[in-house]
Amino acid sequence: MVRNISSRVLDIGARYGVHPSWKKFTGEKNFFLVEADPLEAKRLFKKYLNEKDISILSCAVGKKNQLLTLNILKNPAMSSTLNRLDNSPLFWGERKSQKKIKKRIKIKSITLDQLIKTNKINFDFLKIDVEGQEVDILKNSKKIFDNLLGVRSEVIFSKLYNQGKKKLNVGTFFDLHKLFINKGFILLNLDYNGKGEYFSNLISPNDRYGILQSTDAVWIKDPKYIIKRKNPINLMKLISFLILNNGIDLALYLLEKNSKYHKNFKNFSKTKLLSFIKISVLKHLYGLKWLPNQSLKSHKIFYEKIFNEKYPSMNKYNERDDLNP
Repeated sequence: MVRNISSRVLDIGARYGVHPSWKKFTGEKNFFLVEADPLEAKRLFKKYLNEKDISILSCAVGKKNQLLTLNILKNPAMSSTLNRLDNSPLFWGERKSQKKIKKRIKIKSITLDQLIKTNKINFDFLKIDVEGQEVDILKNSKKIFDNLLGVRSEVIFSKLYNQGKKKLNVGTFFDLHKLFINKGFILLNLDYNGKGEYFSNLISPNDRYGILQSTDAVWIKDPKYIIKRKNPINLMKLISFLILNNGIDLALYLLEKNSKYHKNFKNFSKTKLLSFIKISVLKHLYGLKWLPNQSLKSHKIFYEKIFNEKYPSMNKYNERDDLNP
């Protein structure tokens, strides 16, 4: 096996399991799912008992080592050590009961750097969703950014939480974006399509509506830095992350502009990572074939230039079990 080929993913706030953005990934992987709620961590341990590449860490991550009170809400996905404000119109009607505190439990938190040191792993990717505490956790870490290639984090744009007497007036996006920019990252996208938290149901689902209070944001290490380091494995990992996070255009660009790495692809021909990238590119190109201004010939030229293997056109695509299972 090629050394360091596994994508090492740290998921802080992993209720319900592997995040949907990673579920289609078929490359080599090691997932570390961190969950603060002991009961949910126990459930996840049973769920993934036979998955050797998924580890469950039952602990809370915070800005320092301390004893915290975790508020378990009726909707457990909204549980937090902070107090949620009543500012979201989505929870004013029949969903109002979802933000009620069901119980409170005491938990011990550790710092992110302590978690990294304990597990002796430098992570390639981070997903973090801890109901308003993302900034405190990340700004107090020195180790997480050492090898990080991509991040998915919940971000908040308005007042949603109280921290004791302190109100988080500007949300978390501004501080998170500033932190990542200073660490050499760029913003890839937001999970927002113009449909926010609505104040009236007299609207059409085809329109844009509502206010944007929170969503997920995705940052990636500046590709210029990755290219400069001349590490084809990190380049392939970044490309796979782009494919999984609505960045297929940048993934194709990086494949095309880094032709000097293509001759090295044969060194990874037996890896699941390269297979995932090739199959993803083929499926993308196949989905374009009947669209206006698309050229089957250009698809073929692109694929064969990048991967140095024959492009499975038309019926050849449908005859392959890995492309049409």
